[in-house]
Amino acid sequence: MLRYQCIYPAVFITSKSLHFVNWQRDISIETVNGRKVIVKRNKTSKEFHEYILVVAYGLISILMMHPSTPPSLGHLTRKNEGFPMRSFLKDIGVPTPNLLSISDTLIIEEYISGGNLYRSFTRGRGINLSYDVGILTGKLHNAGYSFVDNKCQNYLISNLQSIIRTDLGFTQKNASAFSRGMDIATFLASVIDLEQNVYLKIENLFLQGYASESKNPTPFFWLILRNLLSLGFASNRVLMVRNMLQ
Repeated sequence: MLRYQCIYPAVFITSKSLHFVNWQRDISIETVNGRKVIVKRNKTSKEFHEYILVVAYGLISILMMHPSTPPSLGHLTRKNEGFPMRSFLKDIGVPTPNLLSISDTLIIEEYISGGNLYRSFTRGRGINLSYDVGILTGKLHNAGYSFVDNKCQNYLISNLQSIIRTDLGFTQKNASAFSRGMDIATFLASVIDLEQNVYLKIENLFLQGYASESKNPTPFFWLILRNLLSLGFASNRVLMVRNMLQ
């Protein structure tokens, strides 16, 4: 049965322009009742891609000799995007976009004007915000949760130059050493193809922010995980290798 909580029915969408596309959803900027919003529509291949991620998560945890339960699929990923999870994250100090509407196949969120953090990094801007990402990641781990998919593109910049976390589907109640290491490694692997001086600043600031907030020690094997995950994230392999060697 289709679950649908709707504030702005789809018939009121008046204009549409491509925002960006990820591997789970087609994401666009649209105008709804005169208000600019972000609309996320599931791709037909979404479940397959999520299955691949879950299998990879489990295999890597075994390889690292830290067997860990992979994130759940299906209804739980939709539940994670809903109002209760966003309220919980707000309470522990992790802001998310305001949710306007959610169904099994569609999510409508408020539009965040600053765009995603990775795009800002590629322009040499907002480097210091990586410290804030480290703090938010530490806050989540302190609460006993992990993001799993903690890549840089899942952070948005508000008009107040603060960090907002989006794409919550894989958030799980698990703060084991492995899941914490994966959150650290995923963020750093997602920026490892940036220029070396930029990457090193991001890495140092993120780790400093995380250490300042987290009540848990930083897992020592995050570097190995980062190098493994980089193979799937990096588009510039030359810069990836240079940053790995650092």
